[in-house]
Amino acid sequence: MSELIFHTLPVILAVASFWSNTERKLLLLNLGLCVTIAALLAFQQAWGGVLVITVAGISTTYRLITNKLVSSKITAVLIVIMSALIGVINNLSGKTGLLELMPLITFIFYRFGELHCREAGLRMCMVIGSAVFTVYALITHTWGVAVTESLFAMSNLWYWVRLKRTVQSAAV
Repeated sequence: MSELIFHTLPVILAVASFWSNTERKLLLLNLGLCVTIAALLAFQQAWGGVLVITVAGISTTYRLITNKLVSSKITAVLIVIMSALIGVINNLSGKTGLLELMPLITFIFYRFGELHCREAGLRMCMVIGSAVFTVYALITHTWGVAVTESLFAMSNLWYWVRLKRTVQSAAV
């Protein structure tokens, strides 16, 4: 029963993402997803994933609190430092295969979007990151995460298309 709850909560938040029509709502939902997915991965004892999602939640919290973008140089340095930390943990746990790199790739796209991009760029980074994490979740049979990430990718793609249409309409 508890496993069903752990799989359902992220899906509920992913469905709610279809109403995340602002950058702030998107970041709040992403933080909620970080918390629920970290709990699910901890329940499944996928500690590398828990670490990635926890650091992601910290990054999202920073962006929500400060509402500031970081320069490209600082973004790159932060991503390298955070990625190195994840790499060390993966190396210590013996989880160094391609499969373990997929959450890291997701992490890099999400963090770049959060730290350096406004709404359209953030959403595109989340679409790409969510697509990679969906594949990871399918491979690891984490169905709640797979459904969650695919829904999150679809909602962000929908809003990205709307943003692009608005920009094109304003240019005409």
